[in-house]
Amino acid sequence: MVVFFAAFASLTNVTKTVAHKVVEGGGIVRSIQNHGIRVLPHRFKARYPDMEGNRYYEKGRYFSIYYDANPRVLKQVENVLRMDEEILRTNHLQARNPLWYVNIAHEGRNPYIRKVKYLEKKEQEEEEERLKKEEEKKNSEAS
Repeated sequence: MVVFFAAFASLTNVTKTVAHKVVEGGGIVRSIQNHGIRVLPHRFKARYPDMEGNRYYEKGRYFSIYYDANPRVLKQVENVLRMDEEILRTNHLQARNPLWYVNIAHEGRNPYIRKVKYLEKKEQEEEEERLKKEEEKKNSEAS
């Protein structure tokens, strides 16, 4: 998430630069989302005043860039965003993937493995019950 206070044309230049860095580094840009101009949670201070002399901002344009890249590219993207004077704040988050919950090392914590084990146990109990009924039926016929 990036908070930006400049014109829309400047925003497109920054997003293009970030996208090029990601692609050049072997990554993939998944999506770019412009969340529009919003009221900031508190008054943000820019490093330098803008052309009108404003240094404090109460509104800003939020946008997100979702990408997959290695840590080296992440550092390059951070440097590009840090060097731009019109960017007030940046925040890098690692997106969650449902496959991350597949962790064989901790089977008790993994909901997928617990479900599979539950289903296997239930299936085994049903099989044992079926065999028990068949044996009882054979014993009753033999008597």
